[in-house]
Amino acid sequence: MFLFASESFNQFALRLRYIRQYTEERQRQAARIMGTQYRLHQQLSGLTEQQKRKSSLLNSQLNENRNLLSLKTKEDEMVQQLSQQEQGLRQELEERRQAANQLDNLIAARVREEIVRAARAARLAARREAAFAAARDARRAAAARNASGGAGPARPRRETDNTTSETASNDDPSANPESDAPETAAEAAADRRAVRIALTPETALASSSFSGNRGHLPWPVSRGFISQHFGRHPHPVLKNVTVENRGVDIQTGEGEAVRSCFDGRVDKIASIAGMNTIVMIKHGDFFTVYAKLRSVNVHEGQRVSAREVIGTVATSAEGTSEVQFQIWHNSSNLNPENWLGRK
Repeated sequence: MFLFASESFNQFALRLRYIRQYTEERQRQAARIMGTQYRLHQQLSGLTEQQKRKSSLLNSQLNENRNLLSLKTKEDEMVQQLSQQEQGLRQELEERRQAANQLDNLIAARVREEIVRAARAARLAARREAAFAAARDARRAAAARNASGGAGPARPRRETDNTTSETASNDDPSANPESDAPETAAEAAADRRAVRIALTPETALASSSFSGNRGHLPWPVSRGFISQHFGRHPHPVLKNVTVENRGVDIQTGEGEAVRSCFDGRVDKIASIAGMNTIVMIKHGDFFTVYAKLRSVNVHEGQRVSAREVIGTVATSAEGTSEVQFQIWHNSSNLNPENWLGRK
């Protein structure tokens, strides 16, 4: 209608060209719209994928935050448990120190008693020897006087002199050391100052034999390993804490038999909290100490031989069975690892 309403052919041609141009423009515009729609669709798809990725990342982050919160809670619980365990370890360490101090005091007191006893026994032996020498000299002098006085009355006088000498010897405290008079203050002070056990020939032989077996002594248990060494060393768990061990701790099996490492005499049996039962054996002027025993098969004063069973090892509440072994020379603490032989 627009074309046929033209008033002239020229107007018809112009209107036809206009319609063609308009149609082409509409087609180009439609193409641009389609292109724009495609780009928008692509952008929308990208944004959708990006939103999905962000949503996934957000979920992952939320899950990670929840995991971190759970780990933080577990870490706090673990820290609290470790703190409680540390307090328990410190308390256990303090109890162990107290038990070790009690054991050290017991050993030191017993060694001191043995030093004083040996000094007193040596002094009494010297007095006895002096009394016997004095009596012998008196008998010899009386015999000489009787011999110079004549043959007839010599025998009665000698018997009288001997009787008198024996009576004097019995009345003299120095001649009868078993009824020795109380020791003087000087003698008591000398006993307190003594640092070594006065050895008799028998104890000197025992000490020499024990000392000669350095590095060859049998272990106090038939099987086991050293779980804690001698001396000062850092605590295996607590930082900046040093522990001191007077002997060696030997971990072994439950109910394992504990044996004497050398011939000797049972000097002391005692019980200390944290150390259970303790057996102290004397070898001349050497002492071996066996702690953490559950039961004991010997008694004080009993003679024991090497490898003779003296008791059984105790087991702690944690299920650990170990015996503590110490060696002392007079009042000096020695490293047992230098004295024990190879297993």
